Amino acid sequence: MAEKTRAARVPAPAALVGGGLVAVGIVLSMFGGMGFLTLAGLGAFGPGILRELGWLNDQDEFQRQAARRAGYHAYLVGGFAAVLTVAAMKSREANIDPPATWIAFVLVILWATWLFSSLLAFWGARKTTARVLMVYGAFWAVFATGSVAEGPSALGALAAAAFVAPFFLLAWMAGRWPRLTGILLLAISTIGFGRLFGFGRGFTERPSQILTFVLLLVPMISCGIALLLGKPADTED
Repeated sequence: MAEKTRAARVPAPAALVGGGLVAVGIVLSMFGGMGFLTLAGLGAFGPGILRELGWLNDQDEFQRQAARRAGYHAYLVGGFAAVLTVAAMKSREANIDPPATWIAFVLVILWATWLFSSLLAFWGARKTTARVLMVYGAFWAVFATGSVAEGPSALGALAAAAFVAPFFLLAWMAGRWPRLTGILLLAISTIGFGRLFGFGRGFTERPSQILTFVLLLVPMISCGIALLLGKPADTED
């Protein structure tokens, strides 16, 4: 019963609108210019600012506690990421051009931490993982479909399906075998970290890579850890 109650919880409407603005802002900034990141900023921080000013009262007690806990998590992880960034840049004389990339990295870490902490409080590890992986699968399916459309072929379609299908498979597995799914997510993330990013060796020389790492692998790492540390399926509340 408790699991069903948690799964049925829905974030406040302002949070859903904010999440939509973040997604739209990120996509538009990738294709139409970085000025569109302002939309993402409004979506990420606008609802919280309105609530603190007393102009928006759309959360119950549970939601307020979850938001405050998520804010503290974001403070810890975002602050530590900022310290590591400054230390890496100063100790290795990293390439700081453009500095906006490093600022964006800290902001993404901070917001992603808050988001995942909030989602885990709402839905628990299994439901959160399943829904995040389904969103990831749908996101990459759009890009895969676009690449196939540019040069349609049976081989291209098969490759696109082979890339996208594991996201949906793991989403299905998360509710049935959470520990195994968590191990697979961490294994896939480790392999991707090594193959795509050389285990971070080039982050200081190519700062843009670190943003790609955060957006591509950090959600899977977070979900994998949450599944491994979460309660057994029959006791999660």
